[in-house]
Amino acid sequence: MATMPTLQPGDGSNHQNNNMKTNELTRLAMLLAIAPLVPIASAAEEPATKPAAAKTSIEKNTIASTIHDSATFSILNKALVATGLDVTLGSKGAFTVFAPTDEAFEKLPEGTLDTLMLPENKEKLRSLLMYHVVPGTFLAADLKDGEVKTSNGEKVEIDLKSDTVQIEDSMVSKADVSVSNGVIHTVDKVMVPESLDGFADLDED
Repeated sequence: MATMPTLQPGDGSNHQNNNMKTNELTRLAMLLAIAPLVPIASAAEEPATKPAAAKTSIEKNTIASTIHDSATFSILNKALVATGLDVTLGSKGAFTVFAPTDEAFEKLPEGTLDTLMLPENKEKLRSLLMYHVVPGTFLAADLKDGEVKTSNGEKVEIDLKSDTVQIEDSMVSKADVSVSNGVIHTVDKVMVPESLDGFADLDED
């Protein structure tokens, strides 16, 4: 009777086991090599699809935030935003603003404000608004008779009465609203710099 051979170390079974182990190790190595590429690709795509968070530059208790929060200055606030001056007046600094009320803006000739608010007239509107801003902080008690240079480079005339303050032909109806970056004086008429005389019917009434 023939005897079945006994498998010894080094026979075909060991070669088969070794081949299986080698194949498994090779597959594992390939998976490990590929796996890190997935999150890297996703991370690279994320900035392109994720919008940047909007940042606000308007600080609290500033001229811009006070005007924004007041129902009296809704038109002035809209004009400041349109020209970007809200950012200037909403940050650190020292400014005195003679702020026209909504009623003051409504005294302008019909259609004038709409014309000023057009994108192509942004610089003219900016010049008009800066004519109402004086660098530095000046309470009513600090004001003196005479001319003072405004932020648009042109000068305004201040006339002090016994109980009133007049700037050009506009009267200060409420003075000394102090904020972190200056002071606000409410005025009853929009002042027009000489550089804008005649534009969109300004100062022709």
